[in-house]
Amino acid sequence: MFRSTMSITALSLGLFAASAPGDAMAHGAHGAHGAHGAHGPGGHRHGQVFVMTNAEDGNAVAAYDRAADGSLSYAGTYATGGLGAPTRPVNALGSQGSLVLSDDGKLLFAVNAGSNEVSMFRVGPRGLTLLDVIDSGGDFPVSVASHGDLLYVLNVGGEGTIAGFHVDSRGELAPLAGSIRDLGLGGTTPPSLGATPGQIGFSPDGEVLVVAGKGSNQIHVFPVNRRGLPSGAPVTTISRGLVPFDFAFDRRGHLIVAEVGGDGVPATGDTSVVSSYAIRADGSLAVISDTVDTFQRATCWITGAPDSRYVFTANTGSNTLSGLQVDARGGLTLLDDGVSASFAAGTAPIDLSMTRDGRFLYTLNAGAGTVAAFQVSRDGSLIPRGEVGGLTPGGGAQGIAAR
Repeated sequence: MFRSTMSITALSLGLFAASAPGDAMAHGAHGAHGAHGAHGPGGHRHGQVFVMTNAEDGNAVAAYDRAADGSLSYAGTYATGGLGAPTRPVNALGSQGSLVLSDDGKLLFAVNAGSNEVSMFRVGPRGLTLLDVIDSGGDFPVSVASHGDLLYVLNVGGEGTIAGFHVDSRGELAPLAGSIRDLGLGGTTPPSLGATPGQIGFSPDGEVLVVAGKGSNQIHVFPVNRRGLPSGAPVTTISRGLVPFDFAFDRRGHLIVAEVGGDGVPATGDTSVVSSYAIRADGSLAVISDTVDTFQRATCWITGAPDSRYVFTANTGSNTLSGLQVDARGGLTLLDDGVSASFAAGTAPIDLSMTRDGRFLYTLNAGAGTVAAFQVSRDGSLIPRGEVGGLTPGGGAQGIAAR
């Protein structure tokens, strides 16, 4: 049942070009498996990776089958039933989390920024099934957060809102009464993405929602009550580094934030940083690791996994990935002098995602129009497992999710 309404610089935005499958609508909503199907170079399918095309004439999700060694093969493309918004070649939505899986990996959620909607798919052995398309509760949705039967959307057009939905047993999304909170952004639609929040996400226990306000250098924490509603106004903390673009959580619930603008200390060749925080009972943040330098540029994206001791960043301006080890208290240690993997100039890695077991890492390479695969070693080093295409360089694609 579809209830569609159709209705900061270069430093902070990641700079270059993103990708969308050239045949984004060729397979319709049901998708189609390519010649490799479930039998990629590493054997039978052991999981999947999804990338959102964000195409203006019809948003879609490109699916890739994951083999035992982590390598990928293209499997098909599935229409979201809404419209994308490729506002620029790279980082078109200015966000992380535009495409996310449910905790159990059985549902996939995608934003449709061009039509102010959210789509929900069922993830099955034969591909994706589109279950519902619903108004996002605001303008220009860029990020979603899933926990249990709750879904929250970050809308950054106009004044900006967060809006909650209930995922019901019939496979539909229902607006959660009383969940909408105005962010008071005072912006436009389409928004100026350098000044808007970059991500919404649940803490692992589902007790708080976090919003990264990259344009304001603020991190907002919304406590969530038993009804799944934000209880009052957010608790706001100024980030230690400048431009808190997005974040990940470690397995103990520490908040780890990519702060693309650096530590604010003027220096020649200043680069991006990562900070970690503990969330106090009152929603305020306590600094654990303060502005750990990646020595890379445009560290705009970060990912972790429930079963991993590591987080990884995509450094679009340097065409690199950085790894950091996270200790039991949430402290960060940079690995490999900040370069865990490097790409050719113009590759422009943006969004990235790890499998829940922490064994594999995948990056959406906007400039090259590819998805790169890596195996994560026990010491946190990355072993390349190839790249797969199927995406159009510079097409505005954004969002990646791995299972």
